[in-house]
Amino acid sequence: MNHTVRDTGSWQHTISVEVPVDEVEARLDAVTRTLQRRVVMPGFRKGKVPLDRVRQDFAANIEQEFLERYIPDVADQAIKAANLMPVITPTVQELKFTPGQPMTFDVLIDTAPLVEVKDWQGYALTRRVRVIDDADIDAVVKDLHDDAAVFTDVKRPAQTGDVVLLDSQRLDANGRRLANTRAKGTRIQLGASEMLPDLEAALIGSGEGQERTVTVNYPADYSQAELAGKTVRYVVSIRKIQEKKLRELDDTFARELFRLDSLSALRDRVRQNLEGEDSVRVRREIEASVTEELVRRNAFELPPRLVSYMLTQVLREQTNDREVGAELRKQLEEHYRPGVERSLRREVLLAGIARQESLTVSDEEISAEIDRMVAQDPRQASRVRARYQSADRRRALGDGILERKAMDRIISTAKVTDEPLKVDVAESAAR
Repeated sequence: MNHTVRDTGSWQHTISVEVPVDEVEARLDAVTRTLQRRVVMPGFRKGKVPLDRVRQDFAANIEQEFLERYIPDVADQAIKAANLMPVITPTVQELKFTPGQPMTFDVLIDTAPLVEVKDWQGYALTRRVRVIDDADIDAVVKDLHDDAAVFTDVKRPAQTGDVVLLDSQRLDANGRRLANTRAKGTRIQLGASEMLPDLEAALIGSGEGQERTVTVNYPADYSQAELAGKTVRYVVSIRKIQEKKLRELDDTFARELFRLDSLSALRDRVRQNLEGEDSVRVRREIEASVTEELVRRNAFELPPRLVSYMLTQVLREQTNDREVGAELRKQLEEHYRPGVERSLRREVLLAGIARQESLTVSDEEISAEIDRMVAQDPRQASRVRARYQSADRRRALGDGILERKAMDRIISTAKVTDEPLKVDVAESAAR
């Protein structure tokens, strides 16, 4: 095999490959003999059809199998010989294959841009640190307490705080029940923040076994677009009324539900979780600020085929690999392209800083990262370890660690100003 390499674009190379006739013939013969072992023809035992007959009757199959098996192999050899590292799947083009002549083709390679990163030190960054106080912890513990409530059936009219278990069906303008609109076993908690006033007023005082007609005026901004701004009538049948009963909020609550020694320990766990969540948020915001500055100060062209490839991957994920029309695809591409390009520029620039600063990742660091993932979810330990048996996945994990090191290096040189951030807590959980 002979090959030559030429640049054909920004971070794009074309390898022209020529395979000598004798090598082509040898490979064709190997494919033919493999096919011979599988062929069954009248008058011949399996594997005993003459080679010339196989070549004659299965010429198209031989050529197709030869090209499918051999072209990727030769292309891979040429890429390695040229010492190139493709960032997307290479493309084979300009294939010329005529029996009795050398085979030639081109391999189009896109490589990662190698950018000299400038002006990446001394950024002015703001770190918005959340002040977590007792009120924040109280709010989370209250949610945990409410979530642990039990509901018991009662034989009295429904009141605020109760859960009403009911069946419902929509009515038309004449009061007739509409087919295919029946909902069974709906649970509605009276007094909940999302409760519609008309529905709550109609259910207060209702009892088990009753049937009521309810008129609901849906607000214009209601989450279900088909109901927003409309007035709808329902007939509802009350199955059960259930009373909400809270457990005692004490040390027993902490022990039985969270396996902690005391309520004080539960509060400490909640504080740790809130602080951990805030640490993740702070890091995410700082990284976003760094990326914005890094990209703004280091302009460069991205390989168009790389952008197109990554955009296609994003669209496949967002559409669950469904076919979409040309107009919708165009809209989705316009929507996601800026984010894809920003992500690629960030990756290229961080790789550049890692190279300039001689940052590396050892096998031990990759193994330690896998151990950390296992510790986070021990139940998935075997699955995680099996996943990272692959050299490619370990390499990708190492690339991620290297990016983090490069980001740490930028932040270490920055001038960071802390700014308090107070947030009302309405959700979280002690895990």
